[in-house]
Amino acid sequence: MGEKLTPMMQQYRTVKEKYSDCIVLFRLGDFYEMFFEDAVEASKILNITLTSRNKGNGVKAPMCGVPFHAADKYMGKLTRAGKKVAICDQVTEPDGTGIVEREVVRVVTPGTTQDDNLLEGKANNYVACLVQSFDAYGFSYADVTTGEAFVSEFLTLAEIKQEIARVSPAEIIMPQTLIDNDQVRSLLNNFKGVAYFPFEIYGEPEKVLIDSFGMKCISVFGLEDKKGATHAAATLYEYLKETQKTELKHLEGFNFYQVSDYIALNDSTIRNLDIFYSSKEMKKEGSLFWVLDKVKTAMGGRTLRKWMIHPLKNSGEIEARLEAVSELRENATLLGDLREVLGRISDIERLLSRLSMGTGSARDLVGLNESLRVIPELKSMLGKAGADFLKEVFDDLVDMTKLVEFIGTSVKEEPPVTVREGGMIADGYNQELDELRAINTEGKGYIADMQKREIERTGISSLKIKYNKVFGYYIEISKSNLNSAPEDYIRKQTLVNAERFITPELKEYEEKVLNSIDRIRELEYELFHGIRMKVVERIVDIKKIAVAVGRLDTICSFAEVALRGGYCRPEIVGDAEDGSSAGILEIRDGRHPILEQLSLARDFVPNDCVMGGDGSFFNLITGPNMGGKSVYIKQVALIVYLAHIGCFVPAGSCRLGLVDQIFTRVGASDDLMAGESTFMVEMVEASTILHNATSRSLIILDEIGRGTSTYDGVSIAWAICEYLHDHVGAKTLFATHYHELVDLIARMDKARNFSVAVSERAAKHEDGKSDLVFLYKIVEGGTSKSYGIEVAKLAGMPKDVVMRARGVLDKLEKQLSNGETRINKDQIDMFGAGARSGSESNEDSAKSDSREHKALEELKKVDPNNLTPLEALKKLHDLKEKGII
Repeated sequence: MGEKLTPMMQQYRTVKEKYSDCIVLFRLGDFYEMFFEDAVEASKILNITLTSRNKGNGVKAPMCGVPFHAADKYMGKLTRAGKKVAICDQVTEPDGTGIVEREVVRVVTPGTTQDDNLLEGKANNYVACLVQSFDAYGFSYADVTTGEAFVSEFLTLAEIKQEIARVSPAEIIMPQTLIDNDQVRSLLNNFKGVAYFPFEIYGEPEKVLIDSFGMKCISVFGLEDKKGATHAAATLYEYLKETQKTELKHLEGFNFYQVSDYIALNDSTIRNLDIFYSSKEMKKEGSLFWVLDKVKTAMGGRTLRKWMIHPLKNSGEIEARLEAVSELRENATLLGDLREVLGRISDIERLLSRLSMGTGSARDLVGLNESLRVIPELKSMLGKAGADFLKEVFDDLVDMTKLVEFIGTSVKEEPPVTVREGGMIADGYNQELDELRAINTEGKGYIADMQKREIERTGISSLKIKYNKVFGYYIEISKSNLNSAPEDYIRKQTLVNAERFITPELKEYEEKVLNSIDRIRELEYELFHGIRMKVVERIVDIKKIAVAVGRLDTICSFAEVALRGGYCRPEIVGDAEDGSSAGILEIRDGRHPILEQLSLARDFVPNDCVMGGDGSFFNLITGPNMGGKSVYIKQVALIVYLAHIGCFVPAGSCRLGLVDQIFTRVGASDDLMAGESTFMVEMVEASTILHNATSRSLIILDEIGRGTSTYDGVSIAWAICEYLHDHVGAKTLFATHYHELVDLIARMDKARNFSVAVSERAAKHEDGKSDLVFLYKIVEGGTSKSYGIEVAKLAGMPKDVVMRARGVLDKLEKQLSNGETRINKDQIDMFGAGARSGSESNEDSAKSDSREHKALEELKKVDPNNLTPLEALKKLHDLKEKGII
C-alpha cells in the first residue's frame, strides 16, 4: 500500500490479506480488536463504538474491539449477519524482545459455529456445498457440531432448490463461477436467511477423500462413478479443515444418499402442511413438529427432524418403526421409565464434537460422563424388547463402564469453564500434581509459622507477611518499628507509614510457590489433553450410542404422542416402489393432528376419506367458505405423511398404500421478490405438480383458478381436473368453489363428488334469509352453493352491505337461470343505479328486489280491509302449502 505501518499493524495486514473475506478478530491483551474496513462494518453490526489507533506516521486507523472473554456473543451477531470471522490469537507469550506471534486459530462461519447460544439443540446446523461437474450437480452438507456428513447428485437446479429447502443449511459454499451464474443467483434468492461464500479446491477430489479418510478407494462411500458427488464431498471437507484448523476425527465420512429413497417434499408442501412452522405466523407452535416434539434429548430432536424431512418409502423400514411404537405404547410403564432416563442425558454428539476438535472443556468431559453413566439403565430396560427396532438400539448401546470410571477418577465433579487456569483434575489422579498442590495448600501454614518466628526474632508484634500480584510476598513493618528491623532484611518498598522488606528465605519460598502455580496450570492442561484423547479413542462407539439414543428418544416421542392423542397404527398395504395397492387410502374418523391441539379443535369433527377401494382416486370437495374443506384435505395429507415417517396417526383406523410423493397447492401468496403475482405462484406450483406427479402420488389442491377471472379460473380448474384424472391417475383431493365442476366429476368414471355439510336454521331475519350452521362433516355428493354472503355476515360485514349483496345475487342467479352468461351495461344500471346515485339506500334496494318474490306478488292481490283474521290465516296456510313461503 506504500504506507509505513507499525510492526503490529504490519502483522495485522499480513493476516487480513490472507483472510480478506473475513472480519478478523485480532487479539491484543484482553480484547479482540478490529481495524480499517472491518472495524467500520463490525461497529454497525455490533452497535459498538468506533475509535481509532495510530498505524504509523501519526495516521489514525478506524478501530473497535470486544472483550475476549465475551467474544462468542459478538461472533454470534456477526455470523447471524452472514459474515465469516477469523479468530487471530496470540500463540507465544510476551518476552520483551518484540511483538508476540499471532495466527488464525479458527474461522467461524454461519454453518460452522459451535456457540451454544446460537445453536438450536433440536436442529442441525448444516454447511452445504454446491458444485457442477460435467452433466451433474454435486451437493453435500455436514454438521460440524455432530460429525454428520451427506452427499448426493442432482441433474437440475430445480432439484437443488428442493433439496436446499429440505435440508435448510445455514451456509452454502460454491465456486465463484456458480455464484456468478444468473440461474444459481436466482435460486439463492429463494433462501434469504442462507449465507453463501466462494470456495473451491484445485487438487484431485478423489485423492483428497482417499488421503483424508485413509481409504483405498472412494467406493467405501458409494461414490464410484459419481464425479459430482465426489467433488462436492472433497470441497466441503477441505473447507471444514481450513476453517476449523484441526483434525476432524468425529467426521468419519460422507454418506451417499439418493432423494428417490424418500418421499419427495418440495418447499411448498413443507410450508403448506405446516411441517416445521405454522405457515401464517412462521412459529413452531402450530406446526406438526410442535405436535410430535415430545423428545427428551437434543439428539432425539435432531433425529425427529431428520425423519420428518426424509419420509420413508420402504414398507419394511416403516413397519419396524411402527412395531416399536406399538410395543412402547402398550407398555406405558416402560415408556415412562425410558423417558425419565433419557431426560438425564446431555447432548452427547456436540460434547463429543467439541472434545474431538480441541474446543471442549473439562465441563464437557463431566457432561459426557454423566450421560454415559445412565446408558446401562437404558440397556437394562430394553433387555426384553421384542421389536427389532428396539433390539437394534439395545445392541448399539455400547458398554462404556471403564471409560466412565476413568473420567470419574480423573476429572473433578465441578471443574471451571476454562482449561488454562487449573482446577480441573481430580486429587489422586497424578502424583506430581498432588505434590504441587500440597505446596500451595501447606503454604498458608508455612507463612503463618514464618510470621510467628519473625515476630519472636524482632520483637515487633505488628509485623505482617503479606502478598500481592505486583510485589509477591513481603514483610511489612510500621515506621515506628524500623529501628528493630534485622540487618538481613532487604528493603523492597517505602510507604507513608510503613516499609516493606524481603528475606532470602521468603524469596526462595515465593519462587517455589509461584513456580508451582505455573506448573500446576501447565500440568493440568497436559493431563486434560491426555484425558480428552482417551475419550476421542472411543469416538466411534460414543457416536453409535448418541445415534441410538436419538432413535430411541424419537420412537418414545411417537409412542407418547400416540398414547396421549389416541392415535391408531396405520396398516400398510403396499410398497411405493412396486406400486402394489398404491391406489388404496382408507381413513376412518380421521382428525387434524395440529388443529386438535389448538382451541379451534372443538369446532371440527372426525371425517373419513376412502379412495381406491372401488377404483376411484379423484375426490372433488365443494362447500362453503369456513366449512372445513382446506382443513380436511390437509388432514388427509398429514395422516398419510405421518404413516410414512413411521408414526401412528390421528384416526379410528387407517389403511393405505404407500405413495412416492406428496404434492400440495394451498392458499395464495405473492412472491414480490421474484416479481410474481399470486396467480403466477399458483400456476407455477400447479404446473410443477402436473409435470412431476405419478399414479403413486398424493395431491391436494385448494381453490385452483381463484386468482383470475371466474371464466378463466373455472376453465383452468376444469382442464386440470381432466388431466389429473385422464393422464396422471394420482390420488387427488380437489377442494373448490367452482360448482360447475360437480357435473364434470359426475361424468368421470374414477372420480367422486363430496361436499361439506351445512345446516340452515329456520328464517328469523327481516330479509327472509336463514342462519347458517357449519357441520364440518364431509358427505358424498356435490353442492351448488358457496354461502359466501352468509360467511361475510358471520365475519361482521355491515348489515347494509350484506343485504345489498343478497339483492345483487338474486338478480345474477335469475339472469343465469334465463340463459344469460354476461351482465350488460343496461342490467348493471338497472340493479345498480340506486346504490350509485344514492336515491335509495342499500336496504331500500334490497326491499325493492324482494318485491319480486312470489310471496309478495300473492300478497299484493289481497285486500286487507276486506279480510277477516281467520281468512288471513287461511291465506298464509295456502301459501305455505304451495311452497311459496
